[in-house]
Parts: sequence; structure tokens; C-alpha cells
Amino acid sequence: MEMRKPLQLTCLLLYASANLFAAVKTDKFGAIPALRPLSLGLSKPYFLETIKGTVKDDKGGTLPGVSVKVKSSGQTTQTNASGQYSITAKAGDVLVFSYIGYQSKEVSVSSQGTVDMVLVEDAQNLEGVVVTALGIKKSTKSLTYNVQTLNSKDVNEVKDPSFVNSLTGKVSGLTLTHSSAPGGSTKAVLRGNKSISGNNNALYVVDGVPLPNLSGTGTTDGFQISDAGDGISNLNPEDIEEVSVLSGASASALYGGQASNGVILITTKKGKAGKTVVNFNSSTTFDNPFILPKTQNTYGAPAPVGESKTTPYNGWGAKAATPGSYSPNDFFQTGKTFTNALSISGGTEKNQSLFSAASTNAEGIIPNNKLDRYNFSFRNTSSYFDNKLNLDARAEYIYQKTQNMPGQGQYYNPLTSVYLFPGASENFDNVKNYEVFDPIRKIDTQNWAYGDAGINLQNPYWISNRNLFQVQRARVVGSFTAKYNFTDYLNLQGRVRMDRSTDQGETKIYATTLANLSGNSPNGNYTSLDNLNSQTYADLLLNFNKTFGEFSLNATAGASLQNLTVKGLTIGGPLDPYKVPNFFSLLNVTQANLKPVPNAYREQNQAAFLTATLGYKNYLFLDLTGRNDWNSTLPKPFFYPSVGLSAVVSEMASLPEFISFAKLRLSYAEVGNAIPQAYAYATNPTYPITGGAIVPFTGKPFSTLKPERSKSFEIGTDLRFMDNKLSLNATYYKTHTVNQFFRVTVSETVGYKTYDLNAGDVQNQGLEMSLGYRAQFGELSWTPNINFSFNRNKIIDLYSYNDPATGQFIDVKQIQLGGSSVIRKGGAYGEIQVKDFLKDANGALVLDDKGLPQYSNNLITAGNVNPRYMLSMNNGFKYKNFNLNFLVDSRIGGQVISNTEKTLDKFGMSQRTADSRDAGGIMANGVNATQDYYGRISSELTPYVYSATNVRLRELSFGYTFPAQVFNNKIQKIQLSVIGRNLWMIYKKAPFDPDVITLTGNAYQGFDDFAMPSLRSIGFNVNFTF
Repeated sequence: MEMRKPLQLTCLLLYASANLFAAVKTDKFGAIPALRPLSLGLSKPYFLETIKGTVKDDKGGTLPGVSVKVKSSGQTTQTNASGQYSITAKAGDVLVFSYIGYQSKEVSVSSQGTVDMVLVEDAQNLEGVVVTALGIKKSTKSLTYNVQTLNSKDVNEVKDPSFVNSLTGKVSGLTLTHSSAPGGSTKAVLRGNKSISGNNNALYVVDGVPLPNLSGTGTTDGFQISDAGDGISNLNPEDIEEVSVLSGASASALYGGQASNGVILITTKKGKAGKTVVNFNSSTTFDNPFILPKTQNTYGAPAPVGESKTTPYNGWGAKAATPGSYSPNDFFQTGKTFTNALSISGGTEKNQSLFSAASTNAEGIIPNNKLDRYNFSFRNTSSYFDNKLNLDARAEYIYQKTQNMPGQGQYYNPLTSVYLFPGASENFDNVKNYEVFDPIRKIDTQNWAYGDAGINLQNPYWISNRNLFQVQRARVVGSFTAKYNFTDYLNLQGRVRMDRSTDQGETKIYATTLANLSGNSPNGNYTSLDNLNSQTYADLLLNFNKTFGEFSLNATAGASLQNLTVKGLTIGGPLDPYKVPNFFSLLNVTQANLKPVPNAYREQNQAAFLTATLGYKNYLFLDLTGRNDWNSTLPKPFFYPSVGLSAVVSEMASLPEFISFAKLRLSYAEVGNAIPQAYAYATNPTYPITGGAIVPFTGKPFSTLKPERSKSFEIGTDLRFMDNKLSLNATYYKTHTVNQFFRVTVSETVGYKTYDLNAGDVQNQGLEMSLGYRAQFGELSWTPNINFSFNRNKIIDLYSYNDPATGQFIDVKQIQLGGSSVIRKGGAYGEIQVKDFLKDANGALVLDDKGLPQYSNNLITAGNVNPRYMLSMNNGFKYKNFNLNFLVDSRIGGQVISNTEKTLDKFGMSQRTADSRDAGGIMANGVNATQDYYGRISSELTPYVYSATNVRLRELSFGYTFPAQVFNNKIQKIQLSVIGRNLWMIYKKAPFDPDVITLTGNAYQGFDDFAMPSLRSIGFNVNFTF
């Protein structure tokens, strides 16, 4: 051991004589590890040292939360409550200091170890730059309309398989309702419903390009409604950089005939220059039913031995000696959602790349309901010729498989049998063994001893496992953008995007399913579907942005071309009764039963547009846009204009000191709504195939059909107070949507069956407000944000026409939508109408000879499915490395309707009917008529209209971020979070969650018919950055 010390000294002297310095350290055996030279020649030592400093503003105040970044390595930290920071760097490294509302600064590290910094407010950056229509970036000072922006953290703090659901409560004026199934559809409505026959969903735009948000293949009829997801839910939330919501017509006017319902604009992430950064995010949540109907398990005596159980499948029997242990919760399983995402970003100042991959694997609370989705994307951005030429290419592949997406209604719905199961008299464990072997047919058959009870009841586990609906989606998206800068104020940009998705699905109905659900085949039923959705989009934009003394001009002229193609074929039928049962192949369906149903649709839209913003002294702005559309579904082109004015009053006049910023804005715009596919061929008749036969077109061609047109006015203000700590944005709007689409049925004697026309006027007006605050208490920061909005809808007019057969003038004043919802002239969109009770002249109920109430044939308006007000509060707290975020939101007013409760009362299975019997029952004419009473009132939906008002704790996350120093800067960041969604329903009156829907169309909104319950989700999230 003593011999090794001279050896170490000798080595050290040799390195010193060569002007090399090395750290010499022995291991536990005294051996010398490999020596690494840390400095050569006369250069300064190549040490990583701790750099400290304080960041202040130009008034001398310290700035907490300033980002301090080592430019070469990407290592980042933030200043604390005292404006102090500490970061490791070497001499010569460049530190970048950045803070919202201040000019960023860069400084080189010296050998002194201390770098203090003073940041100066930047008036332009204080207001920021946002992405607007077509991906055009504008200063918010110049905006003449309301734009609300969310970042990636807002979307991904508490993950949802569909990122759109994460916008709930975070955008003023946005109403979201959604399916509870993983990957289900979401209905997003901005500033109220505007179209009677067309689409009311907001337009989704990804990187400036409109997205065809085509829904997957589902089913809709009076007894079964299923959801197959939508296009926007396919996106990987981790790929999102920013979401901008363009609520009004002026903001979205550059999308012309697609922009009537507002725009949700998504900007995806790009690679960043510098050190390669690897980010891995993993989220796990566990789901359980949030709200279930209240059922009883005390009434319903078992059937006598030897008798059929078909009739006793209800709760109208005698009271059980002891309550049963069954609860609908016994059927549901704990849902699980696993989301994992990986991204790798890096590059040089001239070339950056980003690769991302994500997987979403979910099991729903209903057995055998599954979602598996895999996303892969690669993006490269590069610049050439001194940044004159900029290229941006992105490719994305998505594979998704869904199984048994739940719906509502009586057909193929396990919840009907689950909610109506007579738990007082029957053992639910017997139902779990859902199939038994039939030795004669040599197949497994449905185990269900209770019959269909007149409403198509089956074993719920049989429905989940033997009535299967599976869809596989493969989607490929590619985009390319080239931009050439002729000067610093003039550039030309070309962009192309292709989006192609194919859906392949199968419906397998096993033998011994109810005959009317299997096509009356003893061997089962099989249907195959193939759908192709394809979009090609291209545009060319010439951009000009220059200042001329006190004036500025930001203008864009361009043209776009969009092609949309839909091709589909659904074919199948009952399996041949003389062939193999449960062999699911088209070869096993006889030719006589084979029913092909094709679907084909093509549309092209060409457009030319111009937008210009003229500024004066950077505080007064005039905004003008114009777009002309040539659409293949219409015979003529249509022009959509907008005009707006923005005035930054705080820079035009002297205001009180507590007002940091004040802007007024107003605008007017006219935009359109695309023609629904059902009307598109009215100008060009075609001949569809139904059931394998060609069906002649029976509608009258309408060569003057027009698109719907929304005429919108808005006025608003953006205010900042107390050194920009307090912000208030408010907007009032009023919109009239005219040229609604209507299809009228007429007598065939005139040579056609239907007649199409434009008419009607739907008005929406309302107010949107957002209030934000940024508070700092030492090392504790608090950032609350409150959103408030209301919308008032009115149907000004519907349509009238002269009957072509009789010449009679017909004025239509009401239209039935479905789910008891109507459109009534003088009323509001989404009104609920039900039958009134029969009453005498004094308003008293008229009873029948049994002493029971009666229904009349008169319809009354019982409410409206749309909320009166929307109010939410999003809170963010940060203390050192801890953070807490929670969102409380409320829907105030509006009504919903429940066929579930109606059916539960009819079968005596609601807790309400048990409570009534416990209290002695309902007496009529001196007789206990409880069953007859509930049988009578449950014959209509009138008693089952409920207030939709609810207040809930929507989201919560609590996390801790480990700083890089903990891991010797080998890991930039590790963040652990506990997350939850729908944790607490603070207040509600409806027996189900009013936010849940099954379809995103106009019908069946606010209507519950054994729909899947909403979910309470609890889990955790882990984020690593290397």
C-alpha cells in the first residue's frame, strides 16, 4: 500500500509538467482511476462551477419565477421569491434570462461565479403574440376579437384520453359534453347552437389546417345509440404546444364557409435547438362510476318454485325479510387508463427534430370495453440561405382499436338489465356465468332465466362478451411547409397536408341472442364495415409585415384547395340457419340475406382570401378580411367579409396609475356553415344503393341552395391592473344565423317526394368574461382564473312554403329533434316538450275512475337542455417545488330528462318506489294503488325532467418537482403528481351527470336512456426530463 503513494505523486507531477491538471483519486483499493485532463495549455480551467445571482426589474424590484437557462446544455432553473437563482455552468457558457412581459437577455459566464441581471419590460411581449386563423401570428394588441389561449400544461395536467375534455371550465363560452367511454366523442359548442339541420361543433384546426373531425361508425335508432369516437380524440395530447380558441366569427372569418361555429386551433410542438432533450411521461388513472341511479333491493319476492321468472323481473313483489346485498356497482369493474409518452428533441440553430411516441391503453368500467391507441410522429424544421428558406415537415401514424364502445337505449345495452335486476329476490352471482353449453347444438348458449321483460333484456355479461362491436382505425397524416423570406417584411409560404384514415369493423352477434336483435337467425348475425376518410389540403400565403413611420401594415393574401373523400361499405346480415353457428364470415351469410349499404361522398372547396391589419402608433388597429369560397356542393361562389377595430386606450390617453393596460375592440363578420351531407346532392342528384338495390333520387334539384350564413357582431375590452397582476377580459356578442337548411316532404303527384329550401333565423347573444390574478407571497404564488359566460338563444323564424301540389301556404312553427327536444318559432334551441297532466279549468288534476292522474294530449315546455350560465374557477398554487392545481366548475340552469328513471319507476326498481311503500304507499279511492300510480305516471316523461344545475370539483393535481441538482444535473427534472377528475359533486339535482352525452349531433342532447355513467378518476403522473 505504501508503494502506491509515490506512484500517485509521480503521475501528478508528469501531468503538471505538461500543463495538464487532473483530479487524482484512489478507489477503496488505492488504485488510480483513468485520469481525465480538465485543462490544456494556458486556458482557463474547464470546471463546472455554481453560478449565482439576483434578477431584478428596471425599477429595482426582484423578479421571482424568471427562467434561467444554460443555452448549450438546456439546463434550466427559476429564481426564487427573492429573485435569486443558482445553476451550474462553465466559463464561456451563455445564460438566457426570460420572463413573461420582459425582454429576454443573454450573458456569457465569466470565472467570477456571480451573474446579476436586470430585465426591462417589453410592451409588445407583455401583451404577447398568439396564433390566429391559418396559423398567422399576431400581437394581441392588434386583435379585434376575443382569443383565449391554453398551453400544454393546461391540457396535460390531468390527462384524458381525449384532450378536448381537458378544456372543460378553462375557456369562457365553451360548452363541452362528452361520452364517458375512453376515446369517446365530445361535443364542443362555442357561443350557442346556431344550426338547426347542420353541424354545431366547433371547427378543429391543426397547425393552421382544418381537421375533418369525422365521427367513427356508430348506430342510432330509437332503442340503441352508440358512439364510435371522433377524429380529434386520436391526437396525442403530449404533441400539443398550445391551444387557441377563436370563439367568434371575426376570429375565424378566414375559414369562410367552415367557420360559423368558431375554431379550436391546435399548435403542435417542434424540435428545439441545443442539447438533445428526452422527456418521458407516464400517467395511470383508475376509474369508477361517479353517479349511479338510486335503485332498491328490498321489494320483489322470488317467483314460486316451478314458475317462469319472466313476469317477476321487477320490484313490485312483497317486501323481502332482509334486504338483498345487490347493487348495480356489482356489475361495474374498476376502469384503468395507462398513458405513456416519449419525446426526443434536439438539433442545431439550423436544423431541429422532434420524435414522439405515445400509447393509451384503457379498460372501461363496463366489462370488455377497451381502447388501445398508439401514436408516432416525427417533425423536422430546418433553415437555409441565412434563414431565408425555412422548411417544416411532419409525419404521423395513429393506430387505434376500440371494442364495445357503450351507448344508451335498450338494445345491446347491459345497463338495462343491471339497473332493473331484482336484487331483493335474486342472486346476481348466478348471472355472471353468462353462458352454458348446449349438448344438443354443441355450442355455448346464453344463460338468462328472466326473459326480455318486454324491453329486450338479456344477460348483461352476455351483451358485453357476445354482442361485440370492434373497430380498428389506421390513420396517416403528413404535412409539409416551405417558407421563403424575400426580405425581413415579405415572405411566401406554401403548405400541404394529407390526412387518410381507414376504419375496419365487425359486429358479431352470437347465437341465442334475442331473435329480434340477431335478425331472427338461430346461428347469429355478422356485419362487416370498411370506411375510408381522406382529406388533402393545400394553401399558398403571401405575408407582408412592415412599419412605415407611425403606421404599420400586416397583411396576408392567399388561396387554398381542400378535397374531402368519404367511402364506405357496410355489409352483412343474419347467419345462414343451415350453416355453422357463430362462424362470423360473409361466406356464412346467405346471398339472400346479404345487405350491402355503401356510403360515398366527395367535396372540394377552393378559396381565395385576404387579411390586412393597419396599425397607427402601435395603439390603433383596423382589421379587414375577405374570403371567397367555391364549393363543389354549391352552384355559386360565396363571399365572407369581416371588419374590426382595436384601440389601446392606455397608450392613447393618460389613465389612473392602477390601470396598467386598457384596450377596446369591436368587430363584425359574416361566415358560413358547410352543407350537411344529406343536402349536398340536392344540387346534383345521385342514385344511392339500399339493400343491394338502386334507389332513384326522389328529391327536387335545388340549383339555388346557399350555405348557412352567420352574421356576428362583438364588442369587448381587455384590461390589466396593478402592474399587470390583475386581468379582465370581457366580450359581448350577437349572432344571427340565416339560410338554414330544411327538407320538406310533399305529395308524389308533383313528381318528387322532397323539396329543399333555405330559410330561418337563429339568434344567439351573450357575454364572456375572464378574470385572472397573479399573486406572490414570499415563496408562495397563487394564480386564480375565473371564467363566466352566458348565452341566450332564440328561434326568430323557421320556414314557410307553398305546397307545390295544392298551392296551400304552409308556415312551419315547430320541428321535433328527438329525445323530447324541439325547435319552436319564438322559443330557444334545445327546448324540452312533454305532455301535460289533464287539468280542469281551475288547474286542478283530473283523476280517472281509479283515482289516478291522467295525461292530456297538450304539450308543454318543461325547460331547455342548455345551461343558463357557466362559471368556473381554476386555481394554481406553487410553494418552492410543490404545486397544487384544482378546477371547480359549474353549470347553472337548464334541464335534462331521464328515460332511465321513468323505466325504473315502471318496474318498481327505483328507491323512490320503495320509499313510497315504506311510508304506507299511495292511496287512491281508499285502495293502495302504488304500482298503478307509478305505472300511470311512468307512461310519459313529464315527471322525469330535472334541473341540470351542478357544481363539481372537476380536476385536481398535487405534485412535487425534484430539481436537477438532486441528480447531479444528470436528470433535468422529475415531477411526481397525484391527479383526480370528478372527485366531488358539490351540488346537483339530476339523478345522472348532465355533462354526459352519447352523440355529438343535434338530437338527444340532455336525454338519458340507460347511458353509461360518468367517471370518477384517481391516479398519478410521473414526468422525467433528461
